Amino acid sequence: MRIELSGGVLSWAGVLSLFLLGCGPDFDPPSELHSLRVLAVEKDVPYAQPGETVNLQMLWQDASPLAAERNIAISWSPPCFDPPGDLYYACFSDPASFGSMIKQDPANPEHTSVDIPRDIISRRPAPADGSKNPAYGLTYVFFAACAGELTLLPSSGDNAFPVGCKDASGKLLGADDFVAGYTSIYSFEGFSNHNPVISGFQFRGNTLPSSEFCVGDDCLTRDGSTPAVDIDCQDPIQSALCVPACSDDGDSSCTAYGFRPTIDKNDPANQDQDDVSAQLLGRDVGEQMWIDYYTDAGGFKSPVRLLNDATNGWNDDYGTDFYAPKAPGLVRIWAIAHDNRGGTAWSGVTLKVQ
Repeated sequence: MRIELSGGVLSWAGVLSLFLLGCGPDFDPPSELHSLRVLAVEKDVPYAQPGETVNLQMLWQDASPLAAERNIAISWSPPCFDPPGDLYYACFSDPASFGSMIKQDPANPEHTSVDIPRDIISRRPAPADGSKNPAYGLTYVFFAACAGELTLLPSSGDNAFPVGCKDASGKLLGADDFVAGYTSIYSFEGFSNHNPVISGFQFRGNTLPSSEFCVGDDCLTRDGSTPAVDIDCQDPIQSALCVPACSDDGDSSCTAYGFRPTIDKNDPANQDQDDVSAQLLGRDVGEQMWIDYYTDAGGFKSPVRLLNDATNGWNDDYGTDFYAPKAPGLVRIWAIAHDNRGGTAWSGVTLKVQ
């Protein structure tokens, strides 16, 4: 099983960190997709007020060679509010509460919503040390993507995720076929946050028309196991998305093709201040923002790029270079922008390697 975690108020919230449990070493760079992966979870309200409803959606891809032959079960857990010690695994103390997770919503599997309790903050005791840390509430929502059937597991300790994924014979599946993790939603009275805003996509110096890339909800028609739509390299517009194959298979010796999503530093949503840190430190603090890049073939010069530094501000050089694979075919590229307070936005483009 592969566990991917998303969240943290003092860490880079929204980053999907990877932990492998008893599955052996994994030497593929995280930016290269060769199996079932959950790339990001977006919350329409990254910082939720008490009583607010938060809508969540998942971006995922099955890059397995068997993707066309198998169905993927996508599911979400009931919310877990204010667990002891803020520990995500404290939510596993009642495994039966995850029973509903083994049921997939076939009509809308990539979406869920959470109603934040009105007392999410007030029911927690005030800090005993008199610290300036503002009062907050915390919600965890767990997700799973399974190339088989989700199943409740026998209890093996309070720290064990109580849901597994089995094939038709009942055998539990491993990291290439089962991804599980969580996203966290923080609630601070009076504090808000916006998701980053992506307005376009540039490839090889060309600003692509909206028909040739996706942003946000529109990407859910391209993710998962959806076959990529072919590209006409003779078309004057789509020809910009066609690149020759490279015998060095995505190595830095291949021709570099620069690209990046369009993210406007002057958009107010991309200029949020980290109000919680500002209250703690007594000075203005900007958000940390960065972009994770992923591809199902080829490679990148830099799969993670800084977008905004909390102290030094905006970095306009946030793009990277793509190196083509040796095998011809369609290639997906994903660009996922994060901030350190749970904000997430994504965009994607399909290339044709000839």
